[in-house]
Amino acid sequence: MPRSSLVRQLLPLTTRQMLKHRWRRLQDIRHGITFDSSRGNVPTASPMHLPIQILQPIRRSNFYDNKIINITRGAALLHNSCIRPAHNWSFWHLVGRPDAANGFVAGRNLVDGKLVAQTGGGLCQLSSLVYHLALMAGLTIKERHAHSIDIYEEEARYTPLGSDATVVWGFKDLRLYNPHPFPVAFSFVVSNGELVGGVYSESPLIPKQVEFVRKSLVAPFVKVETVVDNLLHTTTTYEQQQGLKAPVKGRSH
Repeated sequence: MPRSSLVRQLLPLTTRQMLKHRWRRLQDIRHGITFDSSRGNVPTASPMHLPIQILQPIRRSNFYDNKIINITRGAALLHNSCIRPAHNWSFWHLVGRPDAANGFVAGRNLVDGKLVAQTGGGLCQLSSLVYHLALMAGLTIKERHAHSIDIYEEEARYTPLGSDATVVWGFKDLRLYNPHPFPVAFSFVVSNGELVGGVYSESPLIPKQVEFVRKSLVAPFVKVETVVDNLLHTTTTYEQQQGLKAPVKGRSH
């Protein structure tokens, strides 16, 4: 049996996450990687200061009420987060561990090809929105992980296929870098079943044209090319499993 499989069997997920989180922190320190924790002030007027904005519906599913709680909590922790020039930004650095002590509840998560109930479930919609905004804002993507499986029917999508960025505390982060000569900041609002995210700056920030172009592969796989200002940025391959069974509400895995 491979060593990784043995570790997965012997250690619970929470323990493995904590160990991986500590290992990543040590690696960041070793390589001198730091993350911006500064905050900006969201302007209330002047469209020039908020040139990039995306609105997403929060689709109803198992654990819908809990998903609203988790996304609202995560959005509050990321709201006004600022990236100064030549600085890094990390989703988990700002959100922290997604546990009950941090205000998160059980929600639906896709883990190892299965939909399960986990504390903090639903945060991937928030991280995916950040990723999409970052592409439009011309930020450098230092770390992004796509889902390996596409579970959504077309009418149920809340974001284009290819714009996702899954996050798993300890293992998978979303990390950005600001190449602009001025700071940029994020704003987030959750209201009436919708998630609204924006990027603003003191200097004009011209949105980049971002397209997610699907390329057919042998079923059930599909490839998506992310094109930014007519240049290929990222290629992602998914296994399509629409209709994947969701966990029963209230049951923990």
